[in-house]
Amino acid sequence: MNNDTNPHISGLLLAVTWLEVVILMWAGLGLLLYPPVMSPFWPWPLAPFNLRYMGALYTAALVAAFLQARSGRWSPARIVTPMIFIFTLVVTVYSFVHLDRFDLHRSEAWIWFILYIGVCINAGIHLWRYRKWPRPQPGGSPRGALRTALWTLIITLGAYGLSLLVAPAAASWFWPWKLDTFHAHLYSVTFLTPALGAWLLLHGATRNEQQTLGLTLAAWGLLPIFALIWVDATVKPVHWELTGTWLWLALFAAMTVVGWWLVASTRQAVWEKK
Repeated sequence: MNNDTNPHISGLLLAVTWLEVVILMWAGLGLLLYPPVMSPFWPWPLAPFNLRYMGALYTAALVAAFLQARSGRWSPARIVTPMIFIFTLVVTVYSFVHLDRFDLHRSEAWIWFILYIGVCINAGIHLWRYRKWPRPQPGGSPRGALRTALWTLIITLGAYGLSLLVAPAAASWFWPWKLDTFHAHLYSVTFLTPALGAWLLLHGATRNEQQTLGLTLAAWGLLPIFALIWVDATVKPVHWELTGTWLWLALFAAMTVVGWWLVASTRQAVWEKK
């Protein structure tokens, strides 16, 4: 791809994305690897499972943000920026819905809202600004079994993410730990965000975009599993005998498999040129 088919994104979008990289590295890796250091700075108290899960989620999001920041171009920003927008929009809305969970006397609560609102507005403005930009070339669309897998992922993750918003208690019955309504609402982005990315990919994408989503999706599925095993080994045992636990593992393992499949398929003839 040359500069004409894959132009630079704005300096503002690039700068905000690098800011996200720094914050996600600090928050994600901090919660995942060094929770005693990071947890006092969190806007609300986190139990062990939620603490590691949040760390895994933010570390996985770091992959997409870093790849967009490193590139600084419309591809892969065409896929990543909508994912950033839906992630921050849902978290912002439901943070206001559950405003009682935040201690507004603490600066961390204000920083939370300022960052999420700011990043969401920035992503939304740039999506509107770039709405008529063409898809970078050369591009293609998935075919065969990979296309079927992506459609399955979109339907499954999209439906499940919406169910966590509409009926959080019923939708989260099989999680290895009990989710309250607040965390169930927040965790809906775990599924809505990659569903959107996969849907965008179906309509044609470059190999760069395919690889970016694949690496993000693989991390999105693998790191929560890693976090669960870590909590089980160090803090609180997981009930491995429960069917629900294995259903949860299967859901995240599926994301991991499809993610690596996307990465591997960049070298295979499973994409139909547009």
